[in-house]
Amino acid sequence: MGRKSDGIRAWYDEKARKWHIRDPDPKAPKAKWSLGFGKEVEGSEARAWREVEKYKAEKEAGGRLNLQRQSTADVRVSDVIAFYADRRINNFVPSAKYKHPLTRIDDVKIRLRVLLAFFQDLPLDSISLIKCEDFGKFVHIREIERERKLYDRQVEIYNEKLEAYRKKVAAREKFVADMASRGRSRVLPELRSKPPAPLEPFDAALFPYRPSAARRYLEELSAAISFGVYYQMIKHKVVIPLPPKYDARSSMLSLAEIRKLIMTAWRAKGMGWIDGKPVKGLHVKRHLARFTFLAITTGSRKDKIERVSFVNEKDRPWIDLWQEIGPDGKPEWRGRYHRLGDDEIEHKTKQAPDMPIPPRIAKTLARWRSQGIKYPCAHPYAASGRSEPGNVKDGMRSLFDEVLGEDNDVVVHTFRHTAATWMAAQKDLPLPSIAAYLGMTTETLVKTYAHYREEDLQKIAEAIFDSNRDTHKAKLRETERKHSENGRQKSTVIDRMEIKRSA
Repeated sequence: MGRKSDGIRAWYDEKARKWHIRDPDPKAPKAKWSLGFGKEVEGSEARAWREVEKYKAEKEAGGRLNLQRQSTADVRVSDVIAFYADRRINNFVPSAKYKHPLTRIDDVKIRLRVLLAFFQDLPLDSISLIKCEDFGKFVHIREIERERKLYDRQVEIYNEKLEAYRKKVAAREKFVADMASRGRSRVLPELRSKPPAPLEPFDAALFPYRPSAARRYLEELSAAISFGVYYQMIKHKVVIPLPPKYDARSSMLSLAEIRKLIMTAWRAKGMGWIDGKPVKGLHVKRHLARFTFLAITTGSRKDKIERVSFVNEKDRPWIDLWQEIGPDGKPEWRGRYHRLGDDEIEHKTKQAPDMPIPPRIAKTLARWRSQGIKYPCAHPYAASGRSEPGNVKDGMRSLFDEVLGEDNDVVVHTFRHTAATWMAAQKDLPLPSIAAYLGMTTETLVKTYAHYREEDLQKIAEAIFDSNRDTHKAKLRETERKHSENGRQKSTVIDRMEIKRSA
């Protein structure tokens, strides 16, 4: 009879001088593999055994993932997340229900890691309203920690600037003292440098608890559980209590504010990079002016604007421009805005239909293209030297604060909200057509953007009480009425019984 196996264990290879994990299971991918460190690392043996325990847990979880129709008491949150990450992200295969891969996968992975950090090996049937509320507090604590790290970085920058300023002051004082020691005096100009403004102490109370901040994470957990039910890993769905949604944004921009945003960005000058060298006096924000122009004239979503190109590159939105003979017999510019590249996937909840570009707008876009611009919203003077589309969020935030004041509640999506509200306010524009133009449902348009006007309510009130508009009665008089022998409903058996009892 052979010796009993020691099972999965840590093992030190004297020849390689490295710790290894050994797994005697013949189904294991490898019999042994290196952990990459040796005994020179302090506490190496304990660390090696921790890696063994981690491997055992992962192997056990992998075995559970292969089981079918498990009870929610036997399935852990970590198992569901692992299954979801494996089948929905890393090794996705289209199915009848899940036809397309996830969008913004990096954001999904971040949310899954946060969920895993809190719920860990909690069984699914233990997820309760209290547990979800505790998760909301966990997210809030993470937010404060993140803000504290940003504050600490600002403190480091402040100290660096203060130290540089003090060195300049010390050098100046040393120079004056040296001149005085030699019996000479000299009037120096004022120091151009100013001491940096001191920072306010960090105050966690500035970041109030927001229950809605945890909603997107819990929606991701709910999606993972639904995915597990669909693939029969779990017997039935577990309902995840969700916190309320954020209040709908109500801020809008006026035409004067939009013009000011465009002109401020168009005229702004600063330092940029040309051929790897810093250059001052460049128009470094004109790409933000073009973004603002496209955002308010098309009502498109942020990513459909900042990535747009004048060339059909298949993997991004693009603008097609051409000339036609107009009504006056002269050529005029026309165009079509393709919000979706040929190789991109249109998702049900984020529709991106093509839209025509009117001559007036097309003429402006044609002028940009003639200037050699390929990506209208790309920073032209980036340090990398490449003029490629990027995220305009930070640049637009800075522009909003500069033009509208730091206490504004405007975001990039406000452009889409403003465009939709403007269109819905036009009486001659059908709401279904506006919804199709913007890539949303008519229900969303009416619920979110189609605000009623007082003058419309007045017209409706007048129409109700206007005797001259009584056309529906005239139609009734024109209709020939068909008479029956007995217009009343015939009495039922129960009715006749009631009549006898009362008699």
